[in-house]
Amino acid sequence: MPRRLFPLIRVGAIAAVFLAAACGGDERGNRPIIGVVQISSVQPMDEAREGFFQAMADSGYVKDVNVTFLERNAQGDIPTLSLIMKEFLQQNVTQVATLSSVATQTALKIITDRPIVFGAVANPYLIKAGTSATDHRPNVTGAEIPLRMDVPFALAQEVFPGITVWGTLFDPADPFAEFYLEKAKQAAEALHLKFVPIACMSSQDIVSGVQALRAQGVGGLMQIPSVMIAGGSPALVKAARELKMPVVASNTGFVGVPLSSGSSFRDNGYAQGLLMIRVLRGANPATIPFQSVSIPQLIVDLKGAADFGITIPAAVIARATKVIPVTGAVAGAVAGAVAGAVAGAGAPALANGVRHTSSQWGFWFSAMVLGLAFAALAWGVYIASRILRFPDITPDGSFPLGAAVAATMMVSGVDPLFATIAAFFAGMVAGYVTGLLHTRLKVTELLAGILVMTALYSVNLHVMGRSNISLLDRATLATRLADLVPAVGSWSNDAAFGAVFVIVMLALGLALTWFLRTDFGMALRAAGDNPAMITAQGVDRRGMVELGLALSNGMVALSGALMAQYQGFADVTMGVGTLVAGMAAVILGETLRPKRWRLGATIAMVAVGGVLFRTLIALALRIGLNPVDLKLATAAFVLLTLVLPQLRLGARLGLSRAGATR
Repeated sequence: MPRRLFPLIRVGAIAAVFLAAACGGDERGNRPIIGVVQISSVQPMDEAREGFFQAMADSGYVKDVNVTFLERNAQGDIPTLSLIMKEFLQQNVTQVATLSSVATQTALKIITDRPIVFGAVANPYLIKAGTSATDHRPNVTGAEIPLRMDVPFALAQEVFPGITVWGTLFDPADPFAEFYLEKAKQAAEALHLKFVPIACMSSQDIVSGVQALRAQGVGGLMQIPSVMIAGGSPALVKAARELKMPVVASNTGFVGVPLSSGSSFRDNGYAQGLLMIRVLRGANPATIPFQSVSIPQLIVDLKGAADFGITIPAAVIARATKVIPVTGAVAGAVAGAVAGAVAGAGAPALANGVRHTSSQWGFWFSAMVLGLAFAALAWGVYIASRILRFPDITPDGSFPLGAAVAATMMVSGVDPLFATIAAFFAGMVAGYVTGLLHTRLKVTELLAGILVMTALYSVNLHVMGRSNISLLDRATLATRLADLVPAVGSWSNDAAFGAVFVIVMLALGLALTWFLRTDFGMALRAAGDNPAMITAQGVDRRGMVELGLALSNGMVALSGALMAQYQGFADVTMGVGTLVAGMAAVILGETLRPKRWRLGATIAMVAVGGVLFRTLIALALRIGLNPVDLKLATAAFVLLTLVLPQLRLGARLGLSRAGATR
């Protein structure tokens, strides 16, 4: 065969391979291809997804055997949903399964020629999926999750008749929560109960939110469905326990809550899976009514009740769908209490004036403790922004990275101290990667931070294995301190963690001050102040930037690890707004610092800025600021700190001019 024909033969072989693939060589064959999409990795959506796949598996649909699943997650980025739907069309999916109202809305607009089966949707009619259960778009069906609010309120009134003021936390950016907030207000009004909602913009606001409710005279929590609050439920339970505020949840899935009345997202996902199976077997979505999956469940957690120090009446326990028992001496005590239970026993004590007065101080003390946990974050941002002059975005990813590493290790049985140290080094790795991208690969400063921050979202999910890890009742640095100093065991949660944070911050602040005063530290400072000079002195500025960013993000990750232990959980979304909080703390600290103060005082004032910033946020919660104005208030606080130096300068100039005139 002539050698000149070889290239033609190779080209022909390659063309044959592509032609075979295009003509059905895909290993998926004739299997159905189902595109599964959710808006983000939060606990309720994850539970719904697990229920969906469980229903498919129970009916014999095995992944990559007789069905293909294309799983996609928008990671909280709504515009990405449109790209995911376009990809589904390109991949020729045969059906689409959506989780959440936003994902379903996007699918309704783009997917019009193949079945859509939705789940975890509060009200499909608000998103124009149809006008009734039977009158809906021809290619759409699904399982909505209507949760009754009147039933849990009636249950709360039965068990705690002495509590007439109930409160809840919610995310004002969550349409799911807004829908049920209105239903909760109507249910409370019908029962002549006062209902107080508090908005939380992030999971870090949950503890302060519970404190704010107590300060406003709330006796118990009626927690409505809210995706973000559900992810931070361990913090809610932990804070409510501390304040002896009973919690009643209007949907299942909360761990440690004495009473839960409603449906579960897992059940809703399972129902969604059953509807998908009907579609796979030939049913037309147009003929399948929307399913209102409301399997009523009443879950009584006797262990949770014992932890709260409350009694659940025997009549309520008798009609419970599920009872979570306790063991040992606690079980005996609870059993004895149940035998002689009287509905609402102990409720007046929960709502008396003594507890209310003490909680006023507890609210502000909690805000200060939160600020101490953010001191390491503030120092990390200070190193990057002020010492290196580097606009680093990485903290929004390294903060939850520290929480994820620490929580994962602690759940695996690692000592909290070693887990916290490991979180610090994990953050250093993230910061070092940002430095490498900028110094070695010549990526711009902002883009390098954005790339690492974006990648860390997926890294954190891999580290945790899921979107949320609960540390409720796990050993923490506070419990380790109690082991060393038994008297700490009798302190409140805030007091114990406050002591831990003070110890950690003092050690960290002194170490940072000492380091920055060494020759090496001065070279690091010079690398940001005068790059040309430090390079002329023969110092490797690139290495200094890499080391500085590693140290910066190590401290941010340390703050994340401390916060996870304090609030009782680690969540993949807890880094949202981290950089803003850190910069606000730095600006506040620098504004309040007298000009002639030196390095050590500057570092101390940056920590004070972190405490002050959290106190200002707590103030916004305490005065009952409209939820939609919380972010505006945060911006106003930061703006005020920026303007203060100019106002002081203007006042001084005015005084000097007046003196000169005289």
